[in-house]
Amino acid sequence: MLTELYVENFGLIDKANINFSSGLNVLTGETGAGKSLVIDALGLLIGGRGSQDFIRTGEEKLIIQGTFEGNFSHDFKNTLSEAGLTWENDTFILSREISRTGKNTCRVNFRPVPLSLLKEIGKSLINIHGQHEHVNLLETENQLLLLDSFGGQDVLNLRKEVTSAFYEIKNWEKKIKELQSKTEETAKKEDYLKFQIQEIEAAGLKHGEDLLLEKERKILQNAEKLLSDSKLAYHKLSGGRGTGAWDIIREAVQVLKEISHLDEKAEDLYQKLNEINFLLEDVVRELADYGENITSDPYRLDEIEQRLILINKLKKKYGGTIEEIQQSLKFAREELREVEHQEENLRELASGLKKAEDKYSLLSSRLTHLRQKAAEKMSAAVTKELHQLHMNAAEFQVSVTESSFSENGMDQVEFLVRPNFGEEMKPVVKIASGGELSRIMLGMKVILSQLDQIPTLIFDEIDSGLGGKAIYDVGIKLKTIAQSCQVLCVTHSPVIAGFADHHLKIQKERKENRTVTSIEALYDDQVILEISRMLAGDKVSEITYSQARELLKIGRNSIPK
Repeated sequence: MLTELYVENFGLIDKANINFSSGLNVLTGETGAGKSLVIDALGLLIGGRGSQDFIRTGEEKLIIQGTFEGNFSHDFKNTLSEAGLTWENDTFILSREISRTGKNTCRVNFRPVPLSLLKEIGKSLINIHGQHEHVNLLETENQLLLLDSFGGQDVLNLRKEVTSAFYEIKNWEKKIKELQSKTEETAKKEDYLKFQIQEIEAAGLKHGEDLLLEKERKILQNAEKLLSDSKLAYHKLSGGRGTGAWDIIREAVQVLKEISHLDEKAEDLYQKLNEINFLLEDVVRELADYGENITSDPYRLDEIEQRLILINKLKKKYGGTIEEIQQSLKFAREELREVEHQEENLRELASGLKKAEDKYSLLSSRLTHLRQKAAEKMSAAVTKELHQLHMNAAEFQVSVTESSFSENGMDQVEFLVRPNFGEEMKPVVKIASGGELSRIMLGMKVILSQLDQIPTLIFDEIDSGLGGKAIYDVGIKLKTIAQSCQVLCVTHSPVIAGFADHHLKIQKERKENRTVTSIEALYDDQVILEISRMLAGDKVSEITYSQARELLKIGRNSIPK
């Protein structure tokens, strides 16, 4: 529970150290004294939206610190452990500072933490119920969440599964839509890929073909010169037009042969020249063959030119080499196969979607069944609470009807109520009486607070609009809740104040030309004086004191149902 709250430079509060006790704590004071400031400070402490406007005029920062003690749940402690936080003697200290520079510092047990973690921890320590919260509770989406919370962990876990299945369907639908949107684009791409493949395949390219063609083209382009020069070389060697180099060398070989047996050196020279003679003979023969094979073929040259033009055209489009063109052909074939499999892909996606829809339908049906069971129990529980809040003829009903496909299932939940006999069931939102609405909300909160197991509940003027026997029943109900958890209640009702285990008075006063809100704990006669003020304002009399004592006696001696 919350044992101590320190507030500094928050609105009209200069410095205040407030101690709370177990049971029912009430906060009273004149209208405008700043009772809601304490609630706002607690809201900020547990992660509420901060603003520099909260900082007291003339100050640079505000500080709020709360000390919590008690036996906290195992899940709560696990949350802190997972965040690397430690504690001693089941004591937790939360603090928050907001400066005019925009700096927002959050701490748990004096260790800086992000605001998100402060919120996570705070919502497990304090739950604030204000009169303005009725609007949120009456929204259909919130009513659905309240029912699921009442249904317990089984419902909440199944709800998560339904949500997961919902987004799985959305994912399949997105894939199908994306694939279908590409139909026209894909058709164009298919035509282009087929054209690419046909163009490359029609060319019938061979590895190294371009290099061979370029060599052949060079020969054909220079055929006449190759022929004339090779013939000239042949005649120079063979002597076709007189004495040739080969004739001279043969004669020299013959001469050296005759003297080779006379001297070793002459023998060596003869052998070398004779090798040249044989080599030259081969050259002459090859020159003759070479010349005979050289032909001028303009048709073949044109054929080669056209072929190389085609190859170079393909190189510009698909790659700088024949190998790269062949690789482009391979990729085009693979991509075409993917394109041609679009219908098959669509069928596969449709099958995946169908399975996801079936899964969602099954989970949603299970969730609907659990919600209907929870709705019956919640209807009975809240109805019982309303009877205890002096609405003896009232009947509360949680309606679960079929709704459209959504992430929360296919159910619409609406809270209905019949305040009196003979009336029709109507949505809670259409209840005109503020007092009836407050009691309905309080009855729901009693039920839900038992589920939350949150150690501290705060009710901000939850008794607004009530009077007579109903306000007494609300006091009893608050006292009942305070048996199992700490309750803080801001109230203008002297009846409610009479039920308090601990009474705090909020008042506004002037100090050193500044307006300051102070908080004072009241005891014994101080409590009677404050209840008297609440009864009669400035017109307090002995009768008023007597009434105050009677209210205090009734409240303290009342036994919660």
